[in-house]
Amino acid sequence: MIKVEGQSQYGKKIEKDYRSSACGPVTISVILHYWNQPFSANQLYKQLGATKIGTFRYIIVRRLKKLLGHGWTVQSSNRIDEVIHELDLDHPVAAKFDKYFTFHFFQKPLYKYHWVVLIGYEIQDGQIFLFFHDNGAPGRRSKIRRASYGEQSSVLRFVLLSPKNPPD
Repeated sequence: MIKVEGQSQYGKKIEKDYRSSACGPVTISVILHYWNQPFSANQLYKQLGATKIGTFRYIIVRRLKKLLGHGWTVQSSNRIDEVIHELDLDHPVAAKFDKYFTFHFFQKPLYKYHWVVLIGYEIQDGQIFLFFHDNGAPGRRSKIRRASYGEQSSVLRFVLLSPKNPPD
């Protein structure tokens, strides 16, 4: 598993007004810190266009491209093979559980609408399981969780984010 420092979206460093919808900025902040880019979740909340109802993937991608510039790869993905490739390269991946904008209103996914940091995977009996930091809860730090990709695939969307020339 990729070693990242998980962060709770409900932590004391996160502005109170942002906490309930800070999972996207927290996820991106954790990934950027992994790459030694010290953006706080509070900074990113505004820069990524977060709102009280969350942060949209296409806006994150567009704004991160402007913020980080040409030396970075920032792209949307719906493909697990691309995600696995990034994880194999030790690149954490932003993942969004989203039953609303994937039009799976009646499904019961692990999260209805939530961003997390993917840090690894395993394959057991032909099934892919994803490991991620869940970004915490009120009064609880972020913790590592595991989910079946097959059970969650219809609501999962990804953002691949890494420098074009990552350090060794």
